[in-house]
Amino acid sequence: MHILADLFANRQFQTIAFVQMTMVFGNNMLNPVLPIHFKMIGLNEAQIGFAMGIISLGALVLRPWSGMSADIKGSRFTLLLGQLLTGAGIAAFLWASGFWALLLVRFFQGIAVSFYGTGAVTYASSVGTRENASAAIAYFSLFTMIGLGIGTSTGPFIYQSVGFTPVVAVALTAAVCATAFMFFRSEPSPPRAAGARTPFRAVLAAKVVLAPSACLFASNFALGTMFTFVPLLALAAGIGGFSAFFVAFSIAVVLARLGVQTINERLSAVKISVGASLLNAASTLLVAAIPSTHVFAVSGVLIGFGFGIIYPTLAGYLVQNVKEANKGSALSILSGAGDIGNALGASVLGVVAHTLGFTAVFSSAGAVILVSTLYFHLALRGQAAPR
Repeated sequence: MHILADLFANRQFQTIAFVQMTMVFGNNMLNPVLPIHFKMIGLNEAQIGFAMGIISLGALVLRPWSGMSADIKGSRFTLLLGQLLTGAGIAAFLWASGFWALLLVRFFQGIAVSFYGTGAVTYASSVGTRENASAAIAYFSLFTMIGLGIGTSTGPFIYQSVGFTPVVAVALTAAVCATAFMFFRSEPSPPRAAGARTPFRAVLAAKVVLAPSACLFASNFALGTMFTFVPLLALAAGIGGFSAFFVAFSIAVVLARLGVQTINERLSAVKISVGASLLNAASTLLVAAIPSTHVFAVSGVLIGFGFGIIYPTLAGYLVQNVKEANKGSALSILSGAGDIGNALGASVLGVVAHTLGFTAVFSSAGAVILVSTLYFHLALRGQAAPR
């Protein structure tokens, strides 16, 4: 409780928590809506998968630069740049309508995600001491999940009530407000000394970075698959109430983030992450086996807890096991692996959905998660982040 009280009394933590919640809220109003919107304007499942997944390719391409930007210029600069790019990407939906235009907008959004996401988590991890960095990331990510929950729950409601343009307008307003709040209320974050940094390639090759990145890849592969294809499966099968998945996910993921610090104090990061990955796999395989409204809800609970636990656990593990001067680069690699998972879960499985159907989509997702998690376990078994 002492760590929690210190964090919430910290002005900088208050600032980044509010900014993160607001930015995630705006972005995730759009995410559940976009697959349906794309379908309504004439895109097929393969095109929808590419359009949803290419955002992660855009983020991946710029991850090395966003990580070095956070290490060299400071996380506040990187974060603000990402916020400006995010606002521009959201606004572009007001006139982008064709497949290629939407691909370009989504790729640009990925660039924005790269800079904002890396800057935000690096900024949050610097609020407290190195020892309580895991707690800072965990409670910072709690606000991520609050924003995610509110956004994914209200976005479909607004879309079904008044259409797509109002969803874009609310998301853009949230991004503008969060950017102004960060600019006027936050303090600059100090850049790192260049001589103290390990080269980016050496950071990438380190087992303590590569193995957690593989584990997050699996988690985001599951999430990207579920967020893109649960609504499309419901539409194709005539299953009403696909929003049950998003509501259940939203509740579970917030509860998971509330308890993740307690779990991390009792178990090793490796064991926690393996368990969370198995929850993600169970979620995808359950939908593959018996899709229904009730199963969507149960699946949302499973992946909500799995996803809610795994990211702060892995990010905290990295912060405690890499050099301080390479923290931004290490976290950008971790996030980049998540980007790859999101991209493949949406784009590659979009082709699978178009050719083999939705059962193959969710079964394939479960298999990928299990293989990636096995590698993570074998690479780091017996190791635990220092307490």
